[in-house]
Amino acid sequence: MSIGQSDSRMASPTLSLPDSTAFSSMSVSTDHSLEDSPSTKCPLCQEMYTIPKVLPCLHTFCQPCLEKIQESPDKIKCPHCQEECLLTAQGVSGLLSDYAISNILEVNAMEATSLSCTGCRTKENNAVARCFDCANFLCSNCVMAHQFMHCFEGHRVLTLGELQSSKDGTKAEKPIFCSRHRNETLEYYCRTCNILICKDCAIVEHPKGLHSFDHLDEIGHKQVEFMNCLIEDSKLKSTDLQNNLKTIEHSTNSIQVQYEKAQKEIKDTYQFYFSVLEERKREILKELDDAYNSKIVTISMLGQKVQENVDKIIGMCEFVEKIMKFSSNAEILMFKQLLSSKFENILGFNPVIGLNSFDLEFVSNYQAIQVGVRNTFGYLRQNSELQTEVKPQPIARPNCLIRSERSYQNGHMLESHIISKQFGSANTSGSFLTNLGDLSSYEKWSNAPSDIFQNSSDTFLVSSDPLFDLSSKLVSSNIFPLKSQIKRQKMIYHCKFGEFGVMEGQFTEPSGVAVNAQSDIIVADTNNHRIQIFDKEGRFKFQFGECGKRDGQLLYPNRVAVVKVSGDIIVTERSPTHQIQIYNQYGQFVRKFGANILQHPRGVTVDNKGRIIVVECKVMRVLIFDLLGNVHHKFGCSKHLEFPNGVVVNDKQEIFISDNRAHCVKVFSYEGFFLWQIGGEGITNYPIGVCISPLGEILVADNHNNFNITIFTQDGQLVSALESKVKHAQCFDVALVDDGSVVLASKDYRLYIYRYLQSQGNVL
Repeated sequence: MSIGQSDSRMASPTLSLPDSTAFSSMSVSTDHSLEDSPSTKCPLCQEMYTIPKVLPCLHTFCQPCLEKIQESPDKIKCPHCQEECLLTAQGVSGLLSDYAISNILEVNAMEATSLSCTGCRTKENNAVARCFDCANFLCSNCVMAHQFMHCFEGHRVLTLGELQSSKDGTKAEKPIFCSRHRNETLEYYCRTCNILICKDCAIVEHPKGLHSFDHLDEIGHKQVEFMNCLIEDSKLKSTDLQNNLKTIEHSTNSIQVQYEKAQKEIKDTYQFYFSVLEERKREILKELDDAYNSKIVTISMLGQKVQENVDKIIGMCEFVEKIMKFSSNAEILMFKQLLSSKFENILGFNPVIGLNSFDLEFVSNYQAIQVGVRNTFGYLRQNSELQTEVKPQPIARPNCLIRSERSYQNGHMLESHIISKQFGSANTSGSFLTNLGDLSSYEKWSNAPSDIFQNSSDTFLVSSDPLFDLSSKLVSSNIFPLKSQIKRQKMIYHCKFGEFGVMEGQFTEPSGVAVNAQSDIIVADTNNHRIQIFDKEGRFKFQFGECGKRDGQLLYPNRVAVVKVSGDIIVTERSPTHQIQIYNQYGQFVRKFGANILQHPRGVTVDNKGRIIVVECKVMRVLIFDLLGNVHHKFGCSKHLEFPNGVVVNDKQEIFISDNRAHCVKVFSYEGFFLWQIGGEGITNYPIGVCISPLGEILVADNHNNFNITIFTQDGQLVSALESKVKHAQCFDVALVDDGSVVLASKDYRLYIYRYLQSQGNVL
């Protein structure tokens, strides 16, 4: 039987195994240099590949080798990377073939001077055909066996003439048969499903109208060009990532140097601290010695004087007794005047001697030492942590415009690239975002939550979106500093009080402030775990609370509010308790609640019906409690808020929330509906709190450049604007006094009282 006849039989419906062919649909030029070709030996058996199969992890092995190590019918573990790969119902044979290696083996075989049959025991017969499924070159006898023997049923065979170049020098496409329709070749490409299909698939499973497909001859080169664009873009990405690796290596070396330097600074600081303590110890010991010696000298002199008087008394008594024994009355009375004066002098000597007179004690303050060391030893300054985020990349197009398209994806990547070049940062946008981690000095002190600067594990990240992070940091950094767009009147404080410490009237972090109906100023002294109350002149009245989790104890209280009718004091605690505590106006514990509900309480206020409104940062949520701790309503507002830090409500059940990073006040209903906005960039930059005056006006406080008060009507109309003549450190909170004053709690351990009711000038 001729080869031509055998070819006609190969086309019968009995042909085809799914996707097990070892030949590519793309031809391989025989004049291509194979010097750079991949290895043609299987890593497992170290023999020439036999039906090379590619695992989903893109590692290639012989099909027989994979079948030997296969432990489960539905999955296999890659011998190279140990990644588990799921298999189809066809098992290992259903994996894609490594067409590149198969083509290399084919080219190597056909370039040989004489090609012997590899399908039979007689190796002297010359090969005339190639079996796709056996991966063997066949002699004419083997070709006949493939045509008539049942064990070879479905095997696909091509003659060597069909595999070699045609007369015009072109290369014939090697067919790939459909896995579902075994006798049909994959001739079409479905763009809808992104797969190759055969003629029957196009009719049954990919009907026109629902699926878009083209013949492989028409679209094949475009898809290959698409793959080339992906490769090109991936290489560019690889270059960028290699640059990132260099940056990471440089950063690693830099952070190592900084670590060693910081370690040395800590040790030097400790030695300095130790030397200062030693010097202070010597001073206090010398002071103790001087005081002791002085006391001893004083006591000795006093003892000597007492002893002298005792001796005088004994001598006089002996003299008088002698006279009275051996003299007459007249003779005795001759000495009465002299003796009387002497006795009066002696009896008049009355030294005041008590234990308190010789008190000598060293008074230590361990709590003050602990707080003082924490606040004065130093702190670790670091920029925000580097975060990587994997985002889906835009699809490349055959016209190689993939990088242009990517520049316009998800915001303004092209714009950020331009900015990074303009300001001389790293090559990639990711590096640019990292370089913006060092915020301006103002933002470190005025905008970041105090949890970051204190001994708390509850640190806060504003947003995980790097594009949002980019825009916010650009706006808030020194690159584009916000400027006030309104004219402000000057104001000065008429009272200030407080200092660092743990005694009465001293603070370590006055995070929250409120004012009651008697104009008493209530301060949350966070790191001292207590609440202090002062009159409106700043004079200390009393305090309550101590460190602990039991009733009547406080743990990092950070905000306070007052129920005006009863005078009850509402206290919120930050990490780790995250709860609300209520005390009466005298500081006696009433109840606590919310530990299982609250997450990051940031601002608190009380409405005219005694309901407690809490706004939470980080989770961007508002909760409304009654005085018993029941939740009346709660709603999330992450779509509208970026960093809430203050809250107040009016009589219409409208909630006003100051948003530090949005530079405004957002207004919500009790049901959680966003109503309107008050202020904005250039007017209320980085607000730290919001209040409602007795006249119903909205006061927005911020500490941008100066301490500023901006006054609006409740619908957002600007009324007046004021600024302090002096600058302040980070400001924590503000509260209003009914006499037209505002109390400011500052990071410098002081509270300032400003009068804001002044003549309203032109603020536009």
